Amino acid sequence: MRILAVDDDPVILDLLERALADDRGYQLTTCKTAEEALTLVAGPIEPFECFLLDVMLPGIDGIELCDRIRQTQAYRSAPIIMITASREADLMERAFYAGATDFISKPLDGVELSARIVSASMLNDSLHREREVRHTLADLTAQMKVRFEEPIKLETPEVTDLLALENSLLRLPEGLYAMTPFTVDVVGLRGIHRAVAPPAFRFHLEAVAKAMVSALEQRTARLAYTGSGRFMGVVLGRERFNRDAVLTQINATLSADWDVAASGTPMPPAIRLTTLSDQRLWSGVSASDLLRAKKTNTDLLRGVREEQEDALFEKLDAKVSRTS
Repeated sequence: MRILAVDDDPVILDLLERALADDRGYQLTTCKTAEEALTLVAGPIEPFECFLLDVMLPGIDGIELCDRIRQTQAYRSAPIIMITASREADLMERAFYAGATDFISKPLDGVELSARIVSASMLNDSLHREREVRHTLADLTAQMKVRFEEPIKLETPEVTDLLALENSLLRLPEGLYAMTPFTVDVVGLRGIHRAVAPPAFRFHLEAVAKAMVSALEQRTARLAYTGSGRFMGVVLGRERFNRDAVLTQINATLSADWDVAASGTPMPPAIRLTTLSDQRLWSGVSASDLLRAKKTNTDLLRGVREEQEDALFEKLDAKVSRTS
C-alpha cells in the first residue's frame, strides 16, 4: 500500500517510518508541509492509497489539506487518517466534514497505528472491488441490445422522457402560453439500429440530443426522447420558431462533432424537424395532449411484420455486397 504521511515533527515521521516498514508491504512517502504534499499529489506519480495527515501543520493546515486532497478526482474515496494531539469535538467535526476517514491521537502507539492502517487497507480493497463491479456493470449495460421502439434514458440531462415532459407542462399554472410543439425524427435510424452495436446506436441518439440542446440553448425549450428515433419538444416564448435555422444548426453540430469510430457510420444521420401546429397559444394540458397524440414516429417500416423486415434488409445487404 502506497502511503503519504505529512507531519512537521521529525520524531513522528521517524516513528511512522519504523512502524510502517517495507517488510509489511507498505511504501511510505513523507513530507513536512501541506504545500509539499499537494505538489506530490498533483505530480505524475502512481497514486497514493492512504494518507496520514497531521492536523496542525505550518501554512496550510491538515484539515484544509484533507479537503484539497478530496477535491482531486483520484482521491475522492482514498482513506485519510488525521493525526492529532487534540480531542476537541469541533476540530474532529471539521476534519470529518473535510473528508477525513479516521483519526489517531498523539502520542502515537505503534499497535494502534498498524490497526488503523490495516483497516484503511481493507477499506481501500473494498473500494477497489466496488469500482471494478461498477465498471463491469457499466460495460454490460452499454453492451445490452435496446429495442428500436424503446424510449431509452439518455445521458444528456436536458432531454428527458415523454412522461417527464408532459408533467412539466401539466404543472404550468392555468392559462395560455405562447409555445411551439415540434418533433425531431432521426431518418433511417431503424437500419442503423440493425447495423451497429448497441453503444454505437446509443451514440447516434446522444449526438442528436446534444445537437438539439445546442441549437436551442438561447430559447426556453423542453425536450424528450420517445423511442423509434423520435424526439419531441416545445419551445416557449412569443418569438417565432425558425424551423429552418434550428435544423441547419442541428445538422452543423452533428457534422462538426461526428465520431466515425464511436458511431460505426461514416456520417451523421439525416434529421427531419416538424412543427406540429400553427396554433400559437396553448395551455399546459392541450400541449401535453398534442404531444401524446404525436409521440409515435412515422417510420417507413411501421406496421411491417418482423419477418418481412428481415427479408427486406437481407435483400438490401445482398445488393450492397454485389455492388461493393
